[in-house]
Amino acid sequence: MLCNALIQPHFDYACTTWYLNLSKKLKNKLQVTQNKCVRFCLQKQARTHISNEFFAEMNWLPVAARAQQMVLCIVFHFFQSSCPLFIAKLFSPVGRNSINTRSSLVRLMQPKRKTNAGLNSLSYAGPSFWNKLPAYLKTPMSLNSFKHSIKKYFFEEMKIGKNPLFNY
Repeated sequence: MLCNALIQPHFDYACTTWYLNLSKKLKNKLQVTQNKCVRFCLQKQARTHISNEFFAEMNWLPVAARAQQMVLCIVFHFFQSSCPLFIAKLFSPVGRNSINTRSSLVRLMQPKRKTNAGLNSLSYAGPSFWNKLPAYLKTPMSLNSFKHSIKKYFFEEMKIGKNPLFNY
């Protein structure tokens, strides 16, 4: 409970803006820190390998998956028309500029980016993550059930050995 209340919020705070632009070295340091928290909470030895089962037992996503979940929640807000205007301008549904189909109603246009800063922006990562989700996760639901569905999906992907994080 202490880690959830005192430490996890530091990982989550505005991670949709800063996490995407971190170097691999800093992302690794964040994951190592979270692994230490998992060992502490589960009372494991200092050198215990932290596997996906430990994350499932804690009901925590790894740092990268948690950041991705936060980005997906912003996109979900966009589709629910409950996000601020400056964020709504970042995304554009596929059906807006082309022929409407059933699948295009839940897809976002992928903007063209050439620089690393552009590839690591919310306007690029959001549509990339969203478009790779299975259709059943994009159906209308509440934000809370969407968050739980995404977490369940990531845990299922980790269980079958797939990487829960999408390359964008």
